[in-house]
Amino acid sequence: MKIQHLEYVLAIAQEGSITKAAKKLYQAQPNISIALKELEESLGIQIFQRTQSGMITTPEGEEFIDRAKNIVEEFHSLEAMYSRKESDVSQISISATKSPYVAAAMGRMINELETTEQNFSVSIMESSTNRVIEDICNGVADVGVLRIPTLQLDILQERLESKKLCSKTILEYRMNIILSSDHPLAKYDTIPYELLKDYPEIINKDLEDDIMRKATINPEYDTIKEGKKIFVCDRGTQMSMLNMVKNAFFWVGPLHQPGIAAGKLTVRPCSFATCFNRDIIIYRKKSENNPLIKRSIEYITKSAESLMSTPSVEK
Repeated sequence: MKIQHLEYVLAIAQEGSITKAAKKLYQAQPNISIALKELEESLGIQIFQRTQSGMITTPEGEEFIDRAKNIVEEFHSLEAMYSRKESDVSQISISATKSPYVAAAMGRMINELETTEQNFSVSIMESSTNRVIEDICNGVADVGVLRIPTLQLDILQERLESKKLCSKTILEYRMNIILSSDHPLAKYDTIPYELLKDYPEIINKDLEDDIMRKATINPEYDTIKEGKKIFVCDRGTQMSMLNMVKNAFFWVGPLHQPGIAAGKLTVRPCSFATCFNRDIIIYRKKSENNPLIKRSIEYITKSAESLMSTPSVEK
């Protein structure tokens, strides 16, 4: 049994199929199928039941996967810890959901590292909530920033505690509208929701499915309703569309106003946004005394606090 085999099993359990697991792991599907078969035969158990709708975990498989998760997480944590001890380079890795102020915070920290460190390596990754948690557990990242609906906070806290992760809320807010400064709706202090249907909305379909938008914006939100919709797959394209398409807009969390103004954009609250959301920092408890990790948490927290005076954040 190898760590790689355990990672295959965890990916299959998460994705629900060998095909999707292979795509996620950048592996050939036959390799994963063979490895799974050999693993099940060597253990004498059936981890998954093959069905037309996908791979379903068996009772024995559930127990195996629970233990495999702990082993893989500890392995990657040890690997990250000791590989860094052998290096003279100061290293920090950040995994975050869509939070532009995190990049701004790390930019300021990098400027400081320029004056204090001869060599350093900073990694900043943008991902989904589930992947951020995985990155922290597996030692792929040192600090994570999650963006979740406040209504899901209790569920998240239980999950983080079960994985022995520390957390701290750094922002609570409602979603807002970002649009060009000369947009017809920019004249409103609070944009009436019923007027939005007349203008193109840009939706990041990878991060903003209907269920998530109901939880983060309003339970009555419905993408299917009439209106002008532009679907994209990443934030860069979303911003490009905003600059190129006349009178377009999209929903956004907290942003720094100076950066928005420089791009001739503005942020406005909308009467339809009733749900509260939270940005939360997470990290492994065993790493909380690491000086570089502590410094990055401080920079991200200060960057979030600087948003408290903007209209996109609830006080």
